Amino acid sequence: MPDRSGQRPQRSRSSGGPSRTPRSPRPPVSNGRGAAVRERLRRDPFLFVLCLGALAFITWAFALTWWVTGGLIPLALAFASIAPALFLFYLRDA
Repeated sequence: MPDRSGQRPQRSRSSGGPSRTPRSPRPPVSNGRGAAVRERLRRDPFLFVLCLGALAFITWAFALTWWVTGGLIPLALAFASIAPALFLFYLRDA
């Protein structure tokens, strides 16, 4: 029976096969603040959904206000609050 002292034998890698090269991250589009926000929205789905949910709540609130009061200003604000939501999708996918 072989003697086991608790140490594992050292294994060496064979250098015969092709080695993997690490995947380099995508270079940033620009050095501005917008590029950082774009990368953060792309990497963090919770932040994206949080921003989208906040914009949906604002749109819903203005639409409900328009439904109750019948004024044109809440309706215009409800339609105007859709544009930042579309811009979020543009930032994430660009």
